[in-house]
This record gives sequence, structure tokens and C-alpha cells, in this order.
Amino acid sequence: MKETPEDFIVEEVLDLKLKRNGDYSYFILEKRNWTTLKAIEFIANALKMPVKRFSFAGQKDRQGITKQYVSAFHVSESMLNKIKLKDIKITFLGYGDEQISLGSLIGNKFKIKFKTNKKVDFIVNYYDEQRFGGYRPNMHLIGKMVLLKRYEEAVKLFLLYPFENETKDYKAARKRQEKNWGKWHVDRYPKYLINERKVIGYLAKYPEDFKGALQILPKQLFDMFVQAFQSYIWNESLSRYLRFKFKKCREVPYSVGKFVFVDEFINMKWPIVGNDTKVSGEIKKYIEEVMKEQNVEYKTFSRGLERDAMVRVKDFKNEGEYISFFLPKGAYATIVVKTISSLDPKAV
Repeated sequence: MKETPEDFIVEEVLDLKLKRNGDYSYFILEKRNWTTLKAIEFIANALKMPVKRFSFAGQKDRQGITKQYVSAFHVSESMLNKIKLKDIKITFLGYGDEQISLGSLIGNKFKIKFKTNKKVDFIVNYYDEQRFGGYRPNMHLIGKMVLLKRYEEAVKLFLLYPFENETKDYKAARKRQEKNWGKWHVDRYPKYLINERKVIGYLAKYPEDFKGALQILPKQLFDMFVQAFQSYIWNESLSRYLRFKFKKCREVPYSVGKFVFVDEFINMKWPIVGNDTKVSGEIKKYIEEVMKEQNVEYKTFSRGLERDAMVRVKDFKNEGEYISFFLPKGAYATIVVKTISSLDPKAV
């Protein structure tokens, strides 16, 4: 899967009210080989303005062709039309009075090159690899250190310890920094490691302020650290519950644990842990089991939320070498593929 960008196509479904004038301009960001955050950073840099002027409904990973809506505060059509970035296409739509947010999104349509005769009607609504950093699956660990106020360890997790799938220059920069911890030289990091360079640049001025170094990052990225840790607890506790509840289940390993897939749909919410989370019974047992292992408590977090434990897959079609379907916002298409693979190991 995802051998070429055309093998994985995603398009947002969003109810957008356009006007001739407004504080926000709206455009479709079509990209390949870019994460959403990285694309927005480069667009902001091209316009010489802060990233916080841009907002969007959801993160899209770097693989595949993705189309998503973006709002930009006090950015004109003519300014957007001047942007020229490789593998990025910007299509201006109009103006409006509100920024785009997760609440604006209805869901996503997917078309994926994946040959199978199987069909799925629902998925367990797990967070997939992308949530934890993709090729650097340690965002949840950074988030845990942030929550525990162990900021230097969080910075080390962000800057050091290369993963196997990283490029040679990424690995070299991280290893070099590990050997020279406490010596902050921006020019030793590749220019396209924008966020790492921001952190190093801040520490060059304020060598002991590791909390401030993390907060210099784009707010969306900083918030994602803690969200990734909450997602880890959500995935792990729900998978343990399903393993206990269903004798017949299928386990699929991923970068930070194991997914547990089952054949029966359950209409229930599963808590995203927060300081206001109220749980009981079996749900309480498995959530608190994982929290105890991680040495965190409810009070460690800010406000909690809930997430559907399972979601329906709509408009599923087998189209030769492709499958297509619709998922509600927040659900991962790659979980659809992994669910099918657990049923049909020969699917490709």
C-alpha cells in the first residue's frame, strides 16, 4: 500500500460557507509527500507570517494525495497565488468570517489501492501510527514527559534517538546532538528540520529553559504531544477490554502496541482520559490499569473527552485494485486496511 501517492487518495467533506469578503480566506491544500503541519509551516514561511494564522480541520500524513480545507487569517487570494512549493497545489475558494477547525469537518472520502474481496461495515476506532509520529513513533512519550513536567527529557525525545526509517542526515544530526548535549548549534541540523532548528535556536539563547524550547514549537504540534499520550492510553485500554470481552479476536501489532479487532459492533463511547473523567466497572479497570503502568493519574491531565469505540464504514466499494469508502471525522483509513488484512492476509 502507498507505493506511489496515487495509491492513497483522501478528500475532506466539509460544510463551508463562502462569502465575497471576510477575515479569513479559504483554500484547498492538495499535497503529496508532505504532512499537514510541515506544508503549513512552509506556506507560512513563504508568506513571512506566523503559522498560527492558518487553521485546518484535521492532520493528514505525508503519504498519498490529500485534499483538505485550510483557512488563513488576513491572507488575500493574490498572496496565496504567489506560493510555489514542490508537490503542493493551492486552490483559492473564497472568504468567510470563521476559521476552519475540527468541528467544521464532516468526514473524509478515501480511495486506496488495495485488492481484496472482503468488505467491512465497521472498524474499531483506533488511533493509528500517524498519531504517534509516523516514522518517529514517540510523540506519546514526549507528551508523557510534558505532563510530568520533565521537560529536558521531552526535548531529548524530540531531538535525539534516531529511528531506523529516518534518513542518514536526520540520524547523523540526532546522534551528533546527543554527543554534544548542552551545545546548541542550529547550523548542525539540516535546514528542512525546521522544528528541531527552532528548539535548538531557542536553547542557544536560553540554555536551561527546556519548557520554553518546547513551547516555541507551533501550537498544533505542541498540543499533539499530550494528545498522542492520551491516544496511547485510549488504544491500549480499549484493546485490553476487547481482548477480555471477546474470545474470538484478531491481534495486529503496530509501532506502540497491538490492535485487537473483533467481529461484533459495539455502540459505546470510550473515554479520552482527563481530570474530569468519570468511569466505572470494566472501563475503569482497564483505563486505570494502563494509567498505573504509565505512572499517571487523572489529575495529571487537563479536561477529558469521549470517542466512539467503533464507527461505521459507509459507501464501501471494491473497485478492481482499489477500495473506496467514507469515514466520519477522526477515524483512520489505515485502520480499515488493517482490519481487512486481519481477515484476509492475502489482500494487497
